[in-house]
Amino acid sequence: MTKLPETHPHVYDLFLQGFRVILRSDRFWAGLSTDLVIEQVLVRSLKTSGGVTHGRIMTEVQRVLWCLSRPACAEISG
Repeated sequence: MTKLPETHPHVYDLFLQGFRVILRSDRFWAGLSTDLVIEQVLVRSLKTSGGVTHGRIMTEVQRVLWCLSRPACAEISG
């Protein structure tokens, strides 16, 4: 977000004008708030195969490392 004005100035201008929703489909009125989308994506990744809560016992350090690695994983797979 700190580099948004340089990397995507059009998106930054829209954000300043109040456009703060994410469209995950082309349906009318399908906009979701950013915090809701982050929560949905994080919870989905937690519960899928290979996620934190799917049949594994993890230490606190492993959970923190997994959560902190999510932005890097999203950048690679996105």
